[in-house]
Amino acid sequence: MRHLAAPRARRLLVFGTGAQGWAHVGALRAVAPDLERVDVVARDPARLRAFVARVQDEPGLEARAASPDAARDADLIVCATTARAPLFDGALVRAGATVVAIGSHEPAAREVDATLAGAATVVVESRGSALREAGDVIAAIDAGVLDADALVPLAALVRGDAAAAPGRPRLFKSTGMAWEDLVVAAAVHARATG
Repeated sequence: MRHLAAPRARRLLVFGTGAQGWAHVGALRAVAPDLERVDVVARDPARLRAFVARVQDEPGLEARAASPDAARDADLIVCATTARAPLFDGALVRAGATVVAIGSHEPAAREVDATLAGAATVVVESRGSALREAGDVIAAIDAGVLDADALVPLAALVRGDAAAAPGRPRLFKSTGMAWEDLVVAAAVHARATG
């Protein structure tokens, strides 16, 4: 997010109330210190109320239950769900806003629509895994609104070899990669036994 998010991001929209959604509130607050408000969209009303209350317990953060239309005002959007179909209308996402789609990662599942993927700078962990597993990317390519060669590998972005195009939304699509899990597991094991 340090390489994608616009400076002074103030409004975060989170789809999903699970561990990933909560972890991203904390992580984004660390890289977006001006964050003031968290809007939350979820299917389960009890989990939604609990998540909003948990965010409100954080000093300096306002939180509320929201609808998918809150994408219109968000600087940052986190999709942390198991959705099979897009969660919101991608046309609502402003230029310069950043969307992180980390949930659904199967060829036939999507959290974002082809409208957003076609308009955005799309960053992926690897082109190969995105073209095999990221329904958000695959559907946009199939619709003819995104070219596979336009996908920006995360490593290139971090190294400074690529940048988000100005005047466009930014979309990071994660498929989760086994080597990442292995690195985390090795670090946990080393800490536990060291």
